Amino acid sequence: MENIPDELRNHTLLHGVPEHELAAATSTMQMVSYADRTTILKEGAVGDDCFFILSGEVSVTARSLIGSSVRLATLGPGALIGEMALLSSERRTATIRAVGEVQALRLDRGAFRTLAALSPLFHESLTYSARIRDIHGLLSKASIWSSIPDSELRGLAEVTVLRSAKQGQVIVYEGDASNMFYTIGSGSFEVRSSGKRVAVLHQGDYFGEIALLTGVSTTATITALEDGKLLALGEEEFRFTLMRHEPVKRQFLAALRIRRPDIADTAIRQWMPDSEQPGQVTATGQNWLRPPAQQRWIDVLMAMGGLFLVATLLSVWLKGAIWTYAALVTGCLAGPVTFVAYARSSQLLGYRISRLLGVFVTSAAIALPLAMLLEKSWLFAKGPDAYTFTQLHLPIAVALIEEGSKLLICYFFLRSKRQRFRMDAVVFGAAAGMGFAAVENMIYGWAFLGTGATGSMLAVLWLRALLSPFGHGTWTAIAAAGIGIGLSKASTSSGRLSVWLKVAGLVSASILLHTLWDFQFASGALRVVGMAAVGAAGLLLLFLLIRSGTAEEIQALTLLNPALSADRLIDDAEEEDADVERPLNCQVCDTQCPPKTRYCPRCGQSLRAEAARN
Repeated sequence: MENIPDELRNHTLLHGVPEHELAAATSTMQMVSYADRTTILKEGAVGDDCFFILSGEVSVTARSLIGSSVRLATLGPGALIGEMALLSSERRTATIRAVGEVQALRLDRGAFRTLAALSPLFHESLTYSARIRDIHGLLSKASIWSSIPDSELRGLAEVTVLRSAKQGQVIVYEGDASNMFYTIGSGSFEVRSSGKRVAVLHQGDYFGEIALLTGVSTTATITALEDGKLLALGEEEFRFTLMRHEPVKRQFLAALRIRRPDIADTAIRQWMPDSEQPGQVTATGQNWLRPPAQQRWIDVLMAMGGLFLVATLLSVWLKGAIWTYAALVTGCLAGPVTFVAYARSSQLLGYRISRLLGVFVTSAAIALPLAMLLEKSWLFAKGPDAYTFTQLHLPIAVALIEEGSKLLICYFFLRSKRQRFRMDAVVFGAAAGMGFAAVENMIYGWAFLGTGATGSMLAVLWLRALLSPFGHGTWTAIAAAGIGIGLSKASTSSGRLSVWLKVAGLVSASILLHTLWDFQFASGALRVVGMAAVGAAGLLLLFLLIRSGTAEEIQALTLLNPALSADRLIDDAEEEDADVERPLNCQVCDTQCPPKTRYCPRCGQSLRAEAARN
């Protein structure tokens, strides 16, 4: 290029550069044009050049830890883009696309170094600007501050200090006073309390907030496991930001309730009026929440029902033993598996399927044999015909034994001290109940099959499959919800009478429903009407528990993950490598969270997509 563009001659960064030197540098530059939506720079690519924007605008975006696109800035004429990779010799940290037609001057690494050498102001200003951009990008992509409007987030970046941490360096000592809040920009850091490893923190995680929120001494020693970067914010700036941004304050207090439930209530009362405490907030801004695999239970229903139907038809037509056994197995599993799939699809913050399978199998292998042993020893010692279910005490005793056996399994899987949600208990209860029911179905079917009554076996299996939503899964889910409420209350503070009344009420309701279902108080049409009423009552109570449990999960999600500002959300359809609609798995507590969740509501640590972990 022979002539110096006015945009360069009048550029603030190039003031003081002699005309002939600027002309010499300009001669190595190349004029380039880009059509609308053309990618100019790609995040993660090696940087060998930068660009002065002469006309048009560009959009600067980057991938967050969870894989979603975050808009960092929109830049116009006079802006310099791509310089950060040249200053740091690192890969591109953002993707830049043309918004409309764009004309720019391309500077290769040599021309950039020439300008930096000719103008100390150019180099000094770029270094400062690059530091602020780096901090702003880290705050936007992987930070608890990311819900702050972008204009104010830039101000926060200016008062945030970027610190380097060397492997083995102790950042804070347990028991010391602290006046700093740290967000991890890169690297991993070990958390030790009382000499024991508590956690390992990664990019996006943070520490130091407990001391600043509560005034207590630091509760753990933090040590760098590798070289990394820390974003440090002073106590005064931390407090000012929380008081200015209500969602962020609620976010920190919700995290405090997860990390230190023993002192959270006191801190919440200090930071917020009673009427505005986080646990009482009505969740808003939930349009991005999507239950994982919300309709997958329908696919399970069609698959299991279809297999059972095919096996039944083949068993009737071909009369082969293999098809009869296939009908027995699919018939025993069709109803229970579908019911568990439905309960799981109602949950926003669930565990992996393998854990539900563990509950299902454990109940089948332990709860049912235990119940049968107790019933045989205590109720049917004189033979199965000694008593009948027309005597009320027998169905009551059976309900107590069977629900008690299943609740032992639920307690085993719910006893963890980590944050629990009501839906955990509901889903685990459904799985325990249906594992019990599946083997019970097998026993009934096998009894008919042993007498050669294949038709009767198929009829019983179809009837039990159709009635399965009214039985063990519903009863145990209701009782387990009560156990879950009791365990959650016990893990946070002393229980109140109303809480324990709920526990007793739900467990009693489960036993009552089970008793009335088994109690043969009448026959014929009246018996059918009675069973229908009991089944409907159980499903209604279960529906109410699911609705309240889902509301609890939504509140936890939205408090710890305020919805991103609309002006910073990017349409992922524009991203050819977009992959943000999958549930995110927490690597600490194994919780599956909805897409776009940044922090796990169960353990409070940052989430990351598979690509970010790799």
